[in-house]
Amino acid sequence: MSYLVFARKYRPQTFDELVGQEHVAKSLKSAIKSGKLAHAYIFSGPRGVGKTSCARILAKSLNCKDAPTVSPCGKCPACTEITEGRSLDVIEIDGASNRGIDDIRNLRESVKFAPSYAKFKVYIIDEVHQITTDGFNALLKTLEEPPPHVKFIFATTSLNKVISTIRSRCQKFEFRPISTLAIMGKLEEISGKEGIKIEKNALFAMARSSEGSLRDAESVLDQLASFSKEKITLDDVISILGIVEDDLLVSLTDKIINKDISEALSMADDFLRSGKDAALLISGLIEYFRNLMVAKIVKSGLEKYMDVSGELQKELLLQAERIALADILRSINILADSQSMFRAIESQRIVLEMAIINLIGATQDKGPASTEKDKPPEITAAVSKPKSQIQPPPQKPVSLKDKPVNSPVSTPKNNAQPDESKKAEPKKIVVMENIMNIWQAVIDKISKAKMSIATYLNEGNPLKVENNVLLIGLPTEYKFHKDVLERRENSRMIEEALSRALDADLRVNFVLSDDKPKGQDVEIEPSISSAIEAFKGKIVNRFRKE
Repeated sequence: MSYLVFARKYRPQTFDELVGQEHVAKSLKSAIKSGKLAHAYIFSGPRGVGKTSCARILAKSLNCKDAPTVSPCGKCPACTEITEGRSLDVIEIDGASNRGIDDIRNLRESVKFAPSYAKFKVYIIDEVHQITTDGFNALLKTLEEPPPHVKFIFATTSLNKVISTIRSRCQKFEFRPISTLAIMGKLEEISGKEGIKIEKNALFAMARSSEGSLRDAESVLDQLASFSKEKITLDDVISILGIVEDDLLVSLTDKIINKDISEALSMADDFLRSGKDAALLISGLIEYFRNLMVAKIVKSGLEKYMDVSGELQKELLLQAERIALADILRSINILADSQSMFRAIESQRIVLEMAIINLIGATQDKGPASTEKDKPPEITAAVSKPKSQIQPPPQKPVSLKDKPVNSPVSTPKNNAQPDESKKAEPKKIVVMENIMNIWQAVIDKISKAKMSIATYLNEGNPLKVENNVLLIGLPTEYKFHKDVLERRENSRMIEEALSRALDADLRVNFVLSDDKPKGQDVEIEPSISSAIEAFKGKIVNRFRKE
């Protein structure tokens, strides 16, 4: 006899054997007992959770020699043929390859004929959402008023793609992703029957990586059973699935929180040299920081919100005490942006290293969850001063699109009480020439703190300055750069660098524009213009002869 894979060999044959779908089994069993079976059903849910298996069990319950029954015998000719997929009265159709109107017309013609020997003719259509709109419309009348000997069971992973007129004519059952513990129990049961030795943590890793699909987990176990000679270990699972170890995520996050950039980059290098995908590590970090966010907020009962081991829960709680919630949220945003960069940048190494550097930078500014000792020195000093000595913060500038910026309130020097008779000192006005003189120096300064921001800023040009608000233009195709630079922590860094260089309070706004900075147009020789056009280049900097 040919070899049967575990997913087929251990396929559930009764409602009681369905794993993780007790709500569906209970409803169908009640309907069978009461004789209130519908003529059409839709089973929806993710892959590998038991939709087609349940459809076959329902077909056996209707056609078993003891039918209708909630416990088909599995031994009579009808049950045997349905289990083996060769019953003439239980027709399984692939919706992807039988999706046109002609296929549905053939189905409508065959519906008219009575079953050959069973009590019901059951049509199981898998991936029914693949059927075309014309095909669905051709099925409507038959589906609404089928012959009494016909039952339809549709299975789909995308219920939203099934047109509403079909959904309204069926009873709907939603199959849920199977829990990690339930998958572990089933894998342990299969391992025992097959005489396979396997470590507990290897079982857990397989179950968690399957993302709720029992069939996927059974396929992995099948593969490992032939791959491992004596005992399946966690290392075997990692090598087959290419998953990121929890220890690596814990260790790398420690380095990020401690701002140990050299060690973090070294770990990333080791990961890439092992032949693994950088996108896999980014995805693992996103999930890990999500768990870190939950640990920061919930702090107890973490098993309800995440599928992680008890040891990892302890590590998450310890790390959550050392990082602010705002830093965690910023880190998740950085990682999500990095995922989108994989499509734009060919080198995975660059994307991964930029992500790690940005993550370390994201933890420099403490969020609202920081303690008093974590606050910057100027804030702590201000809190300790009497109210009369605290200088009011400068007013937040208004965007150029709105109204002119109000002048900030000047404060007296040497902590003296303000004298109403004295006029406020005028604000130092910044002109465009001053900005152009220090522009490149500011970019170089920023590059030492955050290279990615300096790189993005280098693509922009100062367009105009009005009321000490600088408008920076980026090429229209650089929307991603604009979005990154507009983040509060990044724009604040640019504003501080410019303000220090100019010795004046300056704010920045960004806009997508191919305009050139005013007063910076320099005549370009025809030969240079031709070269720029031929190679689709752009001018990075201009030098004028004095």
